[in-house]
Amino acid sequence: MTQPALPAIKDFKLTGIILCVIGVISLITPLIAGIAVVYMIGAFLLLGGILYVLQSMQVGDVAGKTFHVILGALIMLGGLSLLFHPLYGLELLTLIMAVFFVFEGVWKIIMSLGIRPAAGWGRILFSGVISLLLGGLISGQWPVSGMWAVGTLVGVDFLLTGFFLISLANQSTGGSSGPSDTIDV
Repeated sequence: MTQPALPAIKDFKLTGIILCVIGVISLITPLIAGIAVVYMIGAFLLLGGILYVLQSMQVGDVAGKTFHVILGALIMLGGLSLLFHPLYGLELLTLIMAVFFVFEGVWKIIMSLGIRPAAGWGRILFSGVISLLLGGLISGQWPVSGMWAVGTLVGVDFLLTGFFLISLANQSTGGSSGPSDTIDV
């Protein structure tokens, strides 16, 4: 007897296909995808700042209210600046990503050398070298890399997540020849 697909899994294939399409579009137009990411961050910052100012009404003392209003206004200002100047926001986001990849690469290399006798240390070293090279590539071409880096990485992420969800849906609906999830008695 076969088990029916879980309700949450039945939509994985459609979601995976949609994510793959978005990923391909992002890879074809990385600048537009990067600007879309900046707009999303700006909108969330604006909403967060508004909520922070509204929360100030619940604070009892004047100093707490003042702190909440000032911090909320700064968060809203950051969100508005990203919404009105998305290319500057994209350049800043790209620079932050480059610094992240460099630090991540250095960390992975140090960690891999620290566990060198253990199995898999070479894969961690390889991953660290790739992260370090990616950070160097992005920072070496900065600010021009802002035109492609964020959108390309978002596109790759959407594409890989889409493939993962399609694979998961196929596996759960019997689309693969892997081991069965049921126990025959």
